[in-house]
Parts: sequence; C-alpha cells; structure tokens
Amino acid sequence: MAAVKPVSQGFVLIEIMVVVALIGIILSVALPGYQQHVLGSYRREACAELLKVANMQQLLLAEQYRYSADLTEFGFAHSSYLTESGRFRISAVLTSQGYQLNAMATGAQQKDSDCQLFQLDQYGVKSSQPASDCWLP
Repeated sequence: MAAVKPVSQGFVLIEIMVVVALIGIILSVALPGYQQHVLGSYRREACAELLKVANMQQLLLAEQYRYSADLTEFGFAHSSYLTESGRFRISAVLTSQGYQLNAMATGAQQKDSDCQLFQLDQYGVKSSQPASDCWLP
C-alpha cells in the first residue's frame, strides 16, 4: 500500500486578499475620525497658550499699567512664536482698548478647516474663525 500524501492546509491567495480588503475598509472608516481627533487636540494647545499670554498681559498691566504687542517682553524669543507642537503661531496686537491675542494655524494644523484662528482680548472675549465654536468649555 502506498503512503498517502497529506493535503496541505494553508491560506489561499483569495483569502489573503479578502483580509487585506477588510483591513482597508476599516482603515478608511477609522482614519478620518482619528485625524479629526488629533487636530482637535491641538486646538486645546492654542487655547492654553492664549490664556497663558493673557495672564502675562494682565501681570504687565498690574506692574506697569500697560499692555504689550512685543512678546519678547514676556521671555519669548520673538515678538510672535510657534507653540511647542509648531501648529499655531501666537501673536499680540494692541488695540485702542487693550490687546488682542491671536493663534493662527500653521503647518499640519491648516487641515483643520473649521478652526484656523483663535482670538482672545483683554476682556476675556474668546472668538475663532471660520467657525465660532472652536474654544472648548
């Protein structure tokens, strides 16, 4: 009696292609949501930086009775600066009533089309553009 060769059990090319297709579908659904989540997390950084500079402005007002548009007075290297992630440029402008702080999206953060600019003034009024609800509670 001749030895019977065992049947090889393995993956077929079609099975592998089905798995690859399923992974592609899952990624195409999950990735945009994840990217929006990441962009949203950097919004928090912009808000925190503006609040930090606003506190510095209030200290300057208490000590010297003035505001400043030059952020080097607060220890920053330039009159406007990039946040730690490099996704927002923080700047200050003097107005007739006080100051306005701006956080403008740069680099990869420009993909966040809803929240390109955050603003904060000396009264604590928060605004954003183009959408008006970018500041988090």
